[in-house]
Amino acid sequence: MTTVAALRACYGKAEHAEPSDPFAAIVWENVAYLVDDERRRRVFERLQRDVGIDPDRLLAAGPARIETIVAPGGGMQPSRRADKVLECARIAMECAGGDLRAALKASDERGRRTLLKRFPGIADPGADKVLLFSGLSGRPALESNGLRVLVRLGHVRERASYSATYRDGIAFLSSSGVATASEAKLAFDLLRLHGRETCTRTKPSCGRCVLRATCPSARTFGSTVSRA
Repeated sequence: MTTVAALRACYGKAEHAEPSDPFAAIVWENVAYLVDDERRRRVFERLQRDVGIDPDRLLAAGPARIETIVAPGGGMQPSRRADKVLECARIAMECAGGDLRAALKASDERGRRTLLKRFPGIADPGADKVLLFSGLSGRPALESNGLRVLVRLGHVRERASYSATYRDGIAFLSSSGVATASEAKLAFDLLRLHGRETCTRTKPSCGRCVLRATCPSARTFGSTVSRA
């Protein structure tokens, strides 16, 4: 895929911040809200160190202790984030016997996605991401920053619903040579990085974008976007 190749030449190999264990990745998603990777990592690592990223340990710790740990994790009330972490633990115990990876491995593709979507904060994009980076699927995945890049490049049309736009984004990647798990991981990380660093939601830096020559958004809106 030409877009990913250009981004790799620009950024190198992007770091993937999230854990590869499926349950840990879901907890990572829920411990913080609208914060950067580094801040989320600090909250996650404190929870890992002080309690453990394990369903029975999280349940034993209880809401008050978890709330104290996740408090620095962003704008959403810490009590709500603590409740979400505990809900993740309860679902893992009830639906997977405490071993989410084993339960996912024992299921088919549809069953895996259904199970993951029981967890708070996990819809189709989150399920795709967890399965890809835990080594349980080679299907491409995208998050909002990466999908925005594909829309602005004209590869995907923004539709009325995010889920429909997302499905089109995945279809585009699949039809554009992203055929293996390693390629899908690279595409996810580089598109996400580009969306966060350059092709931002507001005031994108089109002037320093390596994709600007072929980007219709840069040509059309160049006078209204940042070229710093």
